[in-house]
Amino acid sequence: MKHYTISVNESELEKLNRVYQYHQIEDSNQYLLFHAQHNGIDILAYKTGKVLLQGKEVTHELVSIKKHLNREDYAAIGSDEVGTGDVFGPIVVCSAYVSVQDIAYLESLNVRDSKNMTDKMIQMIAPKIAKRIVHSLLILPPKKYNELVEQGYNLNKMKALLHNQAIIKTSSKTEENTPVILDQFCTPQLYFNYIKDETLIYRDIEFHTKAEQVHLSVAAASIIARYAFLVKMQEYSTKIGFELLKGASKEVDEQIKSIHETKGKHALTLIAKMNYKNITKLNLS
Repeated sequence: MKHYTISVNESELEKLNRVYQYHQIEDSNQYLLFHAQHNGIDILAYKTGKVLLQGKEVTHELVSIKKHLNREDYAAIGSDEVGTGDVFGPIVVCSAYVSVQDIAYLESLNVRDSKNMTDKMIQMIAPKIAKRIVHSLLILPPKKYNELVEQGYNLNKMKALLHNQAIIKTSSKTEENTPVILDQFCTPQLYFNYIKDETLIYRDIEFHTKAEQVHLSVAAASIIARYAFLVKMQEYSTKIGFELLKGASKEVDEQIKSIHETKGKHALTLIAKMNYKNITKLNLS
């Protein structure tokens, strides 16, 4: 059984409702606008704008939906980052070039935003994606992150510098002049202000919130970045002797205290972002 999720806006959702009006079946799920069956495929359209396709072979139905919605496949470079919501571990930025030929392959793997995927799923598909598509990966370890904070850098400046570098690297590996799509984390004006002193600046960028819904290249980049983050977290866990927790929860606070008590503050600086509230509120000496 294959499945694929596509995000649509309100008018597109209404259009699909009309397209599938004669194929709809009863479904008691209150979150669904409709549930249709067509050519052996289940089409579950949620009121939120998520459309889930399920069946043995979803590609033909997906192509049909794209035609109905006038969506043209196009090549693009997408850039995304992970690790900013985690006290432990690095910040990882990836920019990925996805050609028109790559799109069907990524769809067959059900590529979507890494935040909506389990770590297990990411570990299964990320190596396949990384092998297939042109990409650049930058990893900022906690030690370097903490040094940059000492020098007066904020998180958004670090992200902007990393994205600029990754995008330049990926664009230099491709012949085509393709759109570059960035998951927006600050205003374009601020972004370019952060990188104004760089020797090389990539300027032709489309900024989008929820950019992974705009193009699969952003989703692919986020999956590769997340995979690299998980690998690093495992490395740090082995070195420190604790199975490091992701995120910034109360359990993370407890783990910070345990590591500080057993390994000391210096050990924390190698695996944690020291200016995050989880750490600063503890007043560690």
